Order: sequence, then C-alpha cells, then structure tokens
Amino acid sequence: MSRYAIISDIHGNLFALQAVLARMSDLDVTEVVCLGDIVGYGPYPGECLDLTVKYSQTIVQGNHDEAVVDPLCADAFNGAAREAIFWTRDVLGPLHLNALNQLPLVASLGPGNEIFCVHDSPHDTPTRYVHDKQIAALAFAGVTTPICLLGHTHMPMVFEAPMADQPLTAPQITAYIPNHEVDIVLRDDCRYICNPGSVGQPRDCDPRASFAVYDTATRTFTVHRVEYDVAAAQAATQQAGLPTILADRLAIGA
Repeated sequence: MSRYAIISDIHGNLFALQAVLARMSDLDVTEVVCLGDIVGYGPYPGECLDLTVKYSQTIVQGNHDEAVVDPLCADAFNGAAREAIFWTRDVLGPLHLNALNQLPLVASLGPGNEIFCVHDSPHDTPTRYVHDKQIAALAFAGVTTPICLLGHTHMPMVFEAPMADQPLTAPQITAYIPNHEVDIVLRDDCRYICNPGSVGQPRDCDPRASFAVYDTATRTFTVHRVEYDVAAAQAATQQAGLPTILADRLAIGA
C-alpha cells in the first residue's frame, strides 16, 4: 500500500515548497508526485526544480514548464505570466532547461496503473482548466482509470463520476471542495478527478500552500494547507524584478 504526496503548481515559490516538504515529513508518505508547473511566476525556478527532482518519484510537465523551453507556447499567456516565462528562461542554465524539456506529459501510478497523472485536462475540452462540473463531465471522457490526478486550476477539488462509459453530463458529477485535513473517501464504484491545489500560487482565496495525500489503503484523498512566509516570497519576487501582481496575489490567494 502507498501514501502518495501530491504537489502541483509550485511556480518558483521556494518558501512555499520548503514548508510543504517539511509538513510531508510528518505524514509518512511513501512517494511524491508532482503534477507540473514547477517554474513560472516565482523567483526561484532553479531551486524549486532541484528540490522537486530530489524528492519526487513522478513528475509531469506543466504548461509553464513547457513554455520555458518552447517560446511559441508563451504566446498564449497573459502579460505578467509571459514576462515571468521570459525571465525564467533567462535565469535557468542548460541543465535545468534540459530537465524541464525531458519531463513527460502524462504518467501512471499504482498497481495496474490505476492512477493517471496529467497537468491540466485528460481530454480535449473547451478549456484546459477542469474547474466545474460541466468541464469535468467532458474531461472524464479521457479518464480510463479509477483516479486521475491533475492541477492547473490552482484550486483543490475532487470530481466524482459513475463508472458508466456513456458521455457524462454535469448533473451526473459530484464536486467536493476539500477542507484542510478532512478525508474524502474515494468509492470503488466511481471514477475521480482529484486536484491537490497549488503549492506556490493558490487561487481559492486561501494563501496557504496546498497539497494532498492519497492513501491507497484507505482510498482517501486529503488536502493539507500549510502556512509559509508569504512576505519573504513577495519580497523575493519584487527584488527579482518580476511583475508586482505576482507578488501581491500571494497574500490573498487569488
């Protein structure tokens, strides 16, 4: 049996990542899974990549990770995000850039590969952000395993769907907003899309770093929120010359 610690959307926030790793050490996790976007937005891309590679057994590539090594991908980003991508590309060395470039887009875990990992959406949906029941119903078309882990929205969420193969509709989906350290039990007769939230850039109006633990023995998905030094992260972002909005939003989790 395994206890997977699931992290996502670190975004160069070293202070948040260090706080999450410290909390993980108390939770008896057996493996660490990173769902991408290690870099982008924050001032410590290299340091965050080093720690993620050191502690994670599985890592998939996020869209910010991809944009750093593929300039064409950054064209779709907004101004502040695009500026941060250019800054990140300039400060990373060839070894870090190569490491980002080598990350797979998807990964599978567990006995029989029962857990599918991807950064954004497992299916071609109108938006890559699986943030509501309507988009989740479409995304489940790409979920052939009991559990899909993803990030990208920066908001912790669990979507539950019946096992039926036919196209799903929004009313068939149950959405859970996880509370801090409250277990969500994943039933054997349902499929799930689970999002651990964001380590470095939460957007659910809670500035605390977010990650999750999935326990295969109890079939529970549990989100954990961790306090970290937001003021230090803001100061480092500003000192790096990154857009002010990327520092300001850390204090409000938006």
